[in-house]
Amino acid sequence: MDPQRRPTFPAIPQNEIPASVQFRLVLAHTDNLALWMTNMRVYSTGLTFTLEAGQRNGDRFLGMYGFGKPESGHTPPTLFGIEDSAGTISPNLPRTRSGLRPGSGGGGMASHAMNYSLTPLPAPGPMQIYVAWPHFGINETRFDFDTTAIHEAAAQVIALWPPGDAGPGIADVGNRTTPQIEVPSGGWFESAADKQKLPPPDPDAPRRINFGHIG
Repeated sequence: MDPQRRPTFPAIPQNEIPASVQFRLVLAHTDNLALWMTNMRVYSTGLTFTLEAGQRNGDRFLGMYGFGKPESGHTPPTLFGIEDSAGTISPNLPRTRSGLRPGSGGGGMASHAMNYSLTPLPAPGPMQIYVAWPHFGINETRFDFDTTAIHEAAAQVIALWPPGDAGPGIADVGNRTTPQIEVPSGGWFESAADKQKLPPPDPDAPRRINFGHIG
């Protein structure tokens, strides 16, 4: 491979229903912080997962993004990375290129969740997961994970349609029509809507007057 050539990584397929792996790995747990990895979903070319954190006391938002982009008002970011049995390294360090990519996330000072994707699938065999968060006194720690469950799940992925058959549509930005809710007649949704309807107002009920807006 040309050392000057930047590596490329496949994207998470948009034409698949992923298979879930029963997975929860507690990466750190102190008196003031917990960090864990969960929600693993496997696709044919990679996987997605969530890093979640919660802190007991803090005066800044939890920095969970990484990739060399500290955010103002946040703690220094957590360090996270994966190395598979083939030696493929995927960290969230600055100025690195790997198949580990950030996704959506959100939270505050008490808790935060960050979604990640990893491509390609880790090689069969043992996989190492690394984490460190010096700001919270979390030293570099390694966790060993057997990828057997990941590759077994990959065999359960459901392809919806052939790759390339569907692409992003073109939105009609000029169409400002508000759609109507379509409730099938005679079914459970119609019955539930009828049962949840508020009774009509009683015309004989006393009316409350807000005197603060008079005068």
